[in-house]
Amino acid sequence: QKESRCLIVTYEGSPSGPCFLAIQREGTVLKFVPLRFNYEFSRVYKRGRFAVDKNLSLHAFRRPNGLKHNLTLVPSNINRVGFCANKKKLGAVGRNRVRRLMREAYRCFADDLPKGYDMAFTLRNCTEIPSYSTVHKEIGSLLRKAGLLNSSMESKDGSTILN
Repeated sequence: QKESRCLIVTYEGSPSGPCFLAIQREGTVLKFVPLRFNYEFSRVYKRGRFAVDKNLSLHAFRRPNGLKHNLTLVPSNINRVGFCANKKKLGAVGRNRVRRLMREAYRCFADDLPKGYDMAFTLRNCTEIPSYSTVHKEIGSLLRKAGLLNSSMESKDGSTILN
């Protein structure tokens, strides 16, 4: 059996102990922390900036300093990101595939983004799964529309995305 070694990424600051953020495989780089709770998504949807493209939408919320999660301050040097796909058109396999595509496309832009944001990417009403290149272009476009990325930024895979 192959032994899977994982690191638990935490941050300190709570009287009750460290707060759990994410599980990370040893040797990998953590680019973002996922949004996991309904109230976190609700805050982003209600108070964040909104940008729309053909297949995807983005809500981005700048976290205020001192925002807490489980009595622990959320560090301002990370971005928290959630990826959503609605249940109306695609089955579970399709939704998971689209979320994986969005996560990988976001990872290409993660180093160039300002820190301290909560973001939620949502798949709009699609009858078929968009290709990776479409998702990559739309995420770059959405990040620029929301003012989080420069207009002529080059992503990690080498493709220059222009408006």
